[in-house]
Amino acid sequence: MARLHLVALSILLVGSTALGQQAGRTTSSSGQFVIYSKDPEWRTAASRRADDAKLAWQKWLGSNGDWTHPIIIQDLRRSPRPSGNLRASTAIFESDGGALKVQTDIYDSSVIGSETFEMEIFRAMGLERIYRKNPVRAGKPFHQLPAWIAEGMTQALRVEKNGIPDGVYAALLSSERPPKIEDFLKSKPELMEATSMTLYRTQALALLRALRQLPEGAKGLDSLVESLHEEDGGLKTIFAAYPSLSSDSAQLGKIWTLAIARGSSNRKLEMLSIGETNRALATIFEISGPADPKKPDEGMLSGAAAMPSIARGSGGPFFMRQKAGELLNLEFRAHPVMKPVIAEYRNIASELADKPRKNVAKRIEETDKIRSLLQQRSGNVTDYLNWFEATQLDMLSEGTLEVSDPPTAQPRGDALTRQIDALERRGW
Repeated sequence: MARLHLVALSILLVGSTALGQQAGRTTSSSGQFVIYSKDPEWRTAASRRADDAKLAWQKWLGSNGDWTHPIIIQDLRRSPRPSGNLRASTAIFESDGGALKVQTDIYDSSVIGSETFEMEIFRAMGLERIYRKNPVRAGKPFHQLPAWIAEGMTQALRVEKNGIPDGVYAALLSSERPPKIEDFLKSKPELMEATSMTLYRTQALALLRALRQLPEGAKGLDSLVESLHEEDGGLKTIFAAYPSLSSDSAQLGKIWTLAIARGSSNRKLEMLSIGETNRALATIFEISGPADPKKPDEGMLSGAAAMPSIARGSGGPFFMRQKAGELLNLEFRAHPVMKPVIAEYRNIASELADKPRKNVAKRIEETDKIRSLLQQRSGNVTDYLNWFEATQLDMLSEGTLEVSDPPTAQPRGDALTRQIDALERRGW
C-alpha cells in the first residue's frame, strides 16, 4: 500500500536554501536531477546513478521522459539526522510560486554504494509522476509510491547485477499453498526480518513482470502510478489500471504465481570465490557509528563492529533488518567456507533488530577474527599454488612425470597355460 505523508513545507525549504548556499551544484545529463554536495566526486556519482535509475524507471512505465517537477538530491551526510535516524528520505513540497519540488536527502555514506539510492530515486520519480497533473498542497497528506513497486524495481537491479539466489524460489515454491495477492499487497516490508524481506522483494519483482505481460503492459503501470494521488495501490487500483484482469483477484494471483515459478527456471548462479565473498562482505559493512552513542564526538567504529551502536540509535532496528537481508542474499552465493561466517553476521544483525541493546560485541569480534583467518589462509593457499605451478611443474615434467616402459611379464608355467599353448601350436 502507498503510505501517507505530510508535506513539511517550511522545514524542507529552509534546509534546501541553506545547503544551496554552502554546497556545490551539479545538474544531471537528463536535466531532471539537481545534486547539492560539497564533494564534486559524490555529485558526479549521484548524477550518473540517478540518470541510470531514471532509465530503469522509464523501462517499466514506458514513459517518454516528460517531466514537470525537478528532483533535488541533497548530500546531508555531515548534517544531523532527523528523528528516525533515516539513511535517506524522499518527500514532495510546495516551493515559491506554488511550484512543486521533489527532494531526496541522503544522510548515510553507505547509501550511494547500495541499491538504497536507486530505491529513493524510484520513490522520487513516483512522487513526480503521481503529482505531475495533480498538485499537492502544503499541510495536505500525500501518497508515496507503493512499497511493492519500489522494492520490485530495485530487486530487478539486484538481479541484473548479482543474479537470483536459487534458495529464494525454493522457499517460495515449497509452500503448500500459493501466496495470496491480497495479503502481499497489505504487507509492510519495513517491519520484516531478513528472510521475509528477501522473499517479499522477489514476489514484488514477479508481480511487476506479471503485470507487464498483460495487454496493458507498461502503460498500465504508468496509469496505476498516476492514479495514486487518490488511490492506495491496492487491488482496486490495479484492476482500474488493468481492465484485462476483469477485477478477478484469482486470475491476478494465478499469473503472479506463474511469474514466480517462471523466475525459478533461470540459470543457476556461479558460486563466488573466497576473495569475491570477502569483497562483497566489505561492501555490506561500509557503515560507521559512534563508539559511544551518548558521546558521538569521542570516536567512531566502522565495519561490523559499528552494528550495535547503529542498532541503538533511532531507526537502528530497521537498518539492522536491511543489513540482515543483504547478508542473506550474499549467503546464497557465498563460497561454502564463508557461509557460516556470513550466517553468524546475519544472526547478529537479526538479533539487534529485535533487541538493539543486546551485548553482541564479543561475538562480532570473534566472527571478525575467523573471517580474517579464513581470508589469510585462502591467500596462503593461493600463494602456495602459484609457487608450485611456477617452480615444481617443470621439475616434475623432467623427472617424476616421465613414464618408463613397463616390465615384461614372466611366462606362466602352470598346467592350464601349457595346455592352451599346445592347442595354439596345433593350429586350433
